[in-house]
Amino acid sequence: AEGLWGQPDWDERFWQEAGLSVGALRAAPRAAWPLLAQTANYPWNKVYRTDFLRHFYRRYENAPVAQVEADAREMMTQLIMAKSFPDGLRRVREHRAAGHRTILITGALSFNVEGLRPLFDEIFAAEMTVKSNGTYTGEMPVVPPTGEARAQLLTDYCDREGLDINECVAYADSSSDLPLFEAVGFPVAVNPETRLATIARKRGWLVENWSKASGSSQSILPIGKLLSERERKAFVS
Repeated sequence: AEGLWGQPDWDERFWQEAGLSVGALRAAPRAAWPLLAQTANYPWNKVYRTDFLRHFYRRYENAPVAQVEADAREMMTQLIMAKSFPDGLRRVREHRAAGHRTILITGALSFNVEGLRPLFDEIFAAEMTVKSNGTYTGEMPVVPPTGEARAQLLTDYCDREGLDINECVAYADSSSDLPLFEAVGFPVAVNPETRLATIARKRGWLVENWSKASGSSQSILPIGKLLSERERKAFVS
């Protein structure tokens, strides 16, 4: 759908600072740029995640809202479940069984995580504004919930709901989530990056390692050697 929605004007300096050469970027299909950006200079992406998301989400400019939401329901939910962390899903269910309120705070766009709503009491995700013609603008009206914004969002939520943030458990993997960890009473570093792992051990925070799901079975593509005319006739008969 890339060609259908148009292309944004990318800031070459943005990608250079991310550790990806512009030459390599130009040689790759534009559809591959988000993947290249995510793998290039990974710690950089963690630190400047808000800027990264703003650049990345501009790709949705002129995307039809109805089509995106339908595609997300059909594909993203299945993909998330196939590539998720079973330990994470199990932990959320354990919290719910214990009567805990479960909250997902993510920088992902809301329609991409809508399929996870049955697991959570509240979901706070990135939102995009919509044009009068029913297409996305590619712009976010507020800062996506990453880094310090996550900590502030949870603090405000607890104040509003009359909850004690010191009784909250938070799970995250990035050092950009340090403000969130410092705000709650029970931080848990899950598959943490090196810096977060070091900080977590120094401060006595829990560190857990979750394994990813093996993923859905691979489909066999209908591709094989070309049959000769004789073989095709024999096959048909």
